[in-house]
Amino acid sequence: MSTAFLLRSYRWVFVFLIVAGSLEAFGSHEHAANTLAATEIAGALLLVWRKTQIVGAGLLLAVFAFAQILSATNGQWPIHFAQYAAATILIVLVDRSQSAGT
Repeated sequence: MSTAFLLRSYRWVFVFLIVAGSLEAFGSHEHAANTLAATEIAGALLLVWRKTQIVGAGLLLAVFAFAQILSATNGQWPIHFAQYAAATILIVLVDRSQSAGT
């Protein structure tokens, strides 16, 4: 199995899980949750394509940071936002590394 195939597979699974989780959050009575979910879906979909992955990663990282801040103001400190951020960064860095030929 090639690294390119593994990265492509991981990227699609990650995007699917982010979109699925965001769709679950939709319909919340909180405006902030709906806005975050919509932004997260947009970021995840932009992460799929190489030309838009930086913008998508930026949106996702902003959403994860904002969601962490919201959680912290409610007295919660979930670590899954950090895990999602790390996965987003990994996807972009490995893709950039592959495209540079290293």
